[in-house]
Amino acid sequence: MTESHRSALSGNVVCFSTADWDTLLPTNKHHLMRRLAARGTRVLYIETLGTRAPRLASGTDLARIGRRVARGFAGPVKREKRLWTVSPVVRPAWSSRAAIMVNQAAFRAQLGGVLAKFSDPIAWIYSPYAVYLLEQTSPRRVVYHMVDDLSAVPGADKEALREAESLLLARADVVFCSERSLFDRARRVSPNCYFMPNVADFRHFSRNMPLPGNTRLARMESLRRPRIVFSGNIAPHKVDIDLLAALAERHRDFEFVLIGPQWEGADAPKSLARLEKLPNATLLGHVPYEELPAFLHAADVLVIPYVQNEATRAVFPLKVFEYLATGRPVVASPLPSLLPYRGAVRIAETLDEWSNALAEALRDTHEMELQRRALARRHTWERRITEMEEALAGLS
Repeated sequence: MTESHRSALSGNVVCFSTADWDTLLPTNKHHLMRRLAARGTRVLYIETLGTRAPRLASGTDLARIGRRVARGFAGPVKREKRLWTVSPVVRPAWSSRAAIMVNQAAFRAQLGGVLAKFSDPIAWIYSPYAVYLLEQTSPRRVVYHMVDDLSAVPGADKEALREAESLLLARADVVFCSERSLFDRARRVSPNCYFMPNVADFRHFSRNMPLPGNTRLARMESLRRPRIVFSGNIAPHKVDIDLLAALAERHRDFEFVLIGPQWEGADAPKSLARLEKLPNATLLGHVPYEELPAFLHAADVLVIPYVQNEATRAVFPLKVFEYLATGRPVVASPLPSLLPYRGAVRIAETLDEWSNALAEALRDTHEMELQRRALARRHTWERRITEMEEALAGLS
């Protein structure tokens, strides 16, 4: 890497996230900001400005609101070397000029002093609403890291998000897109747009580290084989619970294991109760990221059973290269982002196709396992950061 590439991400980065730092499942923004800090960049991670309206009937949402209010005026919290988080208290409403001005004033009152310590930063944006706060950040560069179609999230203000995103695309110096349809949308506006799919920590997921005394792993390993495993947020607008239940009912000799928390933005679907009642289905709940590889290595097939809708059409699952790094067979729904990898990922849509794909996956060879690992090894955070540095260094 040249000196210009090394310096492209030096200094300060102010990250406008769509997730709190303490979220149960680390996202691409957590992985990237942590690595930038480890490489010497000072990072101010601004927790979510709100994507959807909170559900007052949700205990999880109410707890998040309480934590946000408590932390909002407490100042920055140091999380790691060179990485701090702040939690601005703003209304998750950005649809009118009056609402935007209220949020701007609140942001300025809470973070004005903090931002002064992160002078001349790169504004690294995941939330389009950050476009209304850039003046108070005074960035030397604006990066829009476009990883989801946020307007398709249930409960989101679609019109407000699309308007903010249009402004941000016109303002950004560079746009990184994790999915092809997002890239196609962005490049109509932004001249410096790059298609950069999500990647994975290959070293972390390729190693099957033992977890002595871990009762949940022991529980999983006590299940008969084959084990069909999903890992991630159990979100009804993404995960096809009906499909999983139907597969479990059809394949009573398979064990179906779901690892991960239930998404707080919606009530659990009735199909989840149907799945939980089946004797060959197990919901393990949340497993910490540090422990997750051992659970994935205990699987016989790893699956991405997503529904086909507006939200999933623009998603590139972070888990795909994490799965492939284990070498285990992978079966997935026909997400547009995964079709280019169908040589390593089996694609299935109907119940019959899923049944056949699972049966084929269980007959995989060692050579196919090595091919999957080799593919994952080419899609790492280290390579991705280098590509991002090169794009930033090339700006005039």
